[in-house]
Amino acid sequence: MYVYRGRRISVRVYEAVLPNGRRVRTEAVEHPGAVVIIPMLGDRRLVLVRQYRRVIGEWIYEFPAGTLEPGERPEDCARRELGEETGFTPGKLRHLGTLYTTPGYSTEKLYFYLAEDLREGRQHPEPSELIEVEVKNIEEAEEMVAKGEIRDMKTVAGLMLLRLAYK
Repeated sequence: MYVYRGRRISVRVYEAVLPNGRRVRTEAVEHPGAVVIIPMLGDRRLVLVRQYRRVIGEWIYEFPAGTLEPGERPEDCARRELGEETGFTPGKLRHLGTLYTTPGYSTEKLYFYLAEDLREGRQHPEPSELIEVEVKNIEEAEEMVAKGEIRDMKTVAGLMLLRLAYK
């Protein structure tokens, strides 16, 4: 039974059967999935966004990201969101991995893409978004995590996937 249906998420309460046969009441936030884009300039500098997140009432540093539209392919969403949030268009997109955000209660999956060969354009965020673009080198971004200046989990995970891709 759905207890809430919204524009981006729905909340469903249902009975699930565990692999051992036990039946349990389950509450799940259903989400269509999203992409996280790790935009890297030719000199290995990263494009971050500083975005006001009204749910937490704070400005935070993040990699550009966005929710999949119905039927949209993740790489198409990555191109769209990168352009909207930063103005950049990727010449190349490379899938680095797919992770669940919070599998204890949510179906949300994040598709991580490295965006390279960037062409600069004009940013055009949604009216509800306040976004500033900032460029940092990889070491600066990692130091921002260590100092608690980057507190967004998808960005921390993206930095780890980037590090693993260049191992």
